[in-house]
Amino acid sequence: MVISFFRSTLAILILCLATIGQSHAELPRIQSGVTRTWIGPEYWANPLMNWRLSEGRIECSHGGWVNELHSLTHQLKPGQGSFTMTVTTGLLDRQGLFSQAPVFAGFTFAALGHRNDYRANILHDIADGFGAVLQQERPVRAGITNDGRLVVGAKTSKNVFDRKDLSEIKLDLLVYYSEGFAKVQLTATRPNGSAKSLSASIDRDSLTGNIALACQPLETITRSRHDDSDPDHPTFWFSDWNAEGDKIVTNLGQTYDPILWTQYTTSRGVLKLMAFFAPMEASASKTAQLQIKRFDRWSTIAEAEIEPLSLTALFRVEHWNESQDAEYRIAYDWRSTNGDTTAYWGGHIRKSPTGNSEVRLAGLSCSNSEIFPYGFFVSNLIEQDPDLVFFSGDQIYEPNGGYGIVFARTDEDVPRAALNYLGKFWYLGVGFRDLMKDRPTVMIPDDHDVYSNDLWGKSGLPMPGDGEANTMRCFGGYRMHPTWVEVVEHTQMGHHPDPYDNTPVEQGLNARYTSIDIGNVSFALINDRKFKSAPGDVIDAMEPLFAMRGERNLPKLDTINEKNFDTRKLDRNDLTLLGERQLEFLQEWGQGPSKMRAVLSQSPYCQPHHLMVADFDSNGWPQSARDRALKVIHKTGAVMVHGDLHFATLVQQGTDDWEDAGWAFTLPAVSSQTHRAWRPDVEPRNHVPGMPDYTGRFFDGWGNKITIWAAANPFSFVIDEDYQGDGRPALDYLRESGLGYGIVRFNTHTNEVTFESWPVFGNFKGPDRHQQHPGFPKTVRVE
Repeated sequence: MVISFFRSTLAILILCLATIGQSHAELPRIQSGVTRTWIGPEYWANPLMNWRLSEGRIECSHGGWVNELHSLTHQLKPGQGSFTMTVTTGLLDRQGLFSQAPVFAGFTFAALGHRNDYRANILHDIADGFGAVLQQERPVRAGITNDGRLVVGAKTSKNVFDRKDLSEIKLDLLVYYSEGFAKVQLTATRPNGSAKSLSASIDRDSLTGNIALACQPLETITRSRHDDSDPDHPTFWFSDWNAEGDKIVTNLGQTYDPILWTQYTTSRGVLKLMAFFAPMEASASKTAQLQIKRFDRWSTIAEAEIEPLSLTALFRVEHWNESQDAEYRIAYDWRSTNGDTTAYWGGHIRKSPTGNSEVRLAGLSCSNSEIFPYGFFVSNLIEQDPDLVFFSGDQIYEPNGGYGIVFARTDEDVPRAALNYLGKFWYLGVGFRDLMKDRPTVMIPDDHDVYSNDLWGKSGLPMPGDGEANTMRCFGGYRMHPTWVEVVEHTQMGHHPDPYDNTPVEQGLNARYTSIDIGNVSFALINDRKFKSAPGDVIDAMEPLFAMRGERNLPKLDTINEKNFDTRKLDRNDLTLLGERQLEFLQEWGQGPSKMRAVLSQSPYCQPHHLMVADFDSNGWPQSARDRALKVIHKTGAVMVHGDLHFATLVQQGTDDWEDAGWAFTLPAVSSQTHRAWRPDVEPRNHVPGMPDYTGRFFDGWGNKITIWAAANPFSFVIDEDYQGDGRPALDYLRESGLGYGIVRFNTHTNEVTFESWPVFGNFKGPDRHQQHPGFPKTVRVE
């Protein structure tokens, strides 16, 4: 029996078949005879850890809310037209599933992200954050469920197949689009030839975007917590996926080979370069080569093994000549669908800008994947040409990619949890790879990078209680398995210059604080989370606060909203921020020969926001430890650059007196779901006439002396220009929300530092140049 609701299906079929014959755009073949996680260069699996190749077929190996495999090379183009897709699928025999809720398997098409880009379209399902602002038309699904129903768009058939029939089903999809609606027919055929069909007419303003395979819950599920895991559910295998028709546009250059991107640093005569790889089959090569081009010929100067958990190869070259530019590439031999070949990825290792009067730092912070591939960021920053790129923390958030985390409690949990993290980190690495390949890059992981909402590292101790439940987080420590934490830290900091003191902390975690010299400017890279004390350390002093609240809610120790509680009572001299080891490092670093200095860390040493009265996550607490750190840093003459706050501020720190402890610049967020702002409800001291009323001298929520010189408060300004790209004008929302990136310019001739804060979208120069965030740029002189 054919299930249909419109009479014109036959005529449409004839028209579509005639049109399809005019165009041919087959999908690239997958590799046969191989078992591995990575599907191939032409496809993007989301999430990474839930898909694999298995002897010539694609398997969705684990349940997940957004399980999709996108074609990178084939998309639906705008306008009228038709296309077909075919695939053979079957229900996998998997045991121990947590959920037997209805599951959809089949095609997703017309998937659009925040703009119509084959990479952005992977993230079409924006459930949180800026979803209401960025979301375009929802994609269309057509396929079968694990209880034998056919699905086309919002239409679902009755049960037309028994569960035993689902071991192998061929799906044929036929779509014709014209004048605001799509006519869709899906036919499901068993090996014995019996077939069932479902047709629908769907109103659509357009039918463009990505095509994908999907295996996901039939109904959308709401995530109760941002760091939840996705439940497992029945899954399907797929083979012989193909698509063709005049509605399909093909670009075979839209691929990612096994070498995904590189990060490198050069400092004090040592080059350290890390290359990132896709997860390959067990028989694939385990080594890669670093090659340098000299006199028009490539020569290998180093080899490195690919570390199996982080999927990285780390190259170290001593006696590196930092006075010369060098062209490099990573070479990796692998077997593609066309046979043995070599993949390459490379760029330029730039000489140190020692003779330049200006050294430029680009700073980025808090990167949700919602605006992947970060096109305006990359194009503008390449034009602004920084000498060093600094990612200050939260390179990922737990919901990145639209899927949950995989918790790692035991050694056995780590490999899958590592793939879970890498799939989220890939969005940043692949998105910014054209920027990172040609200049030094440094990163410092923050709390969300290690799947913690706030992090008090307690010198590497494990979090007490059930880390997955995360109810004891305010007592400090790391919630994830230490091997997994090391994977995260290695992928982000393994290419940094060698640590000042590599003595591990608790659980064997490495202490990676160090410095990098760029021209005549030295940058200290420190960690203000790893050694920090936790709110639970002062729980006795919080008893009066519990009495005011009428409860002892341990998971909520991290914030204080009671204005009449004296937060200075929560300070003790024995509490830690940076730890004695890092203070010793900073003292010695400050005695070096560099003309100018900067300290780079995750979060500012104060609380210049009013999301709550006092936030233990800020480094305004512990106050005594904060003051000790600032006094050491001030003696070095360094300015400080931090992330974490989500909007740009420029603060002059104070300890014993106002403005006696140096300048601190907080970077705007790349894309974050939490908006903070500096909106004091008291008059400033020493207010400068003509400056905004939120500038001047204040006490933060911890009683620290701070002088606010600039604060790009979200939604306190209006950007007049309309967004001119192919996304919606609502993207102006992101600019007005204070999101963007920072540039810090060090003038080594005048000892002046200029702080800049640029919005997310728009060009930084030319006739349509956009203004910086309010209060910026700001230039200060340092001694």
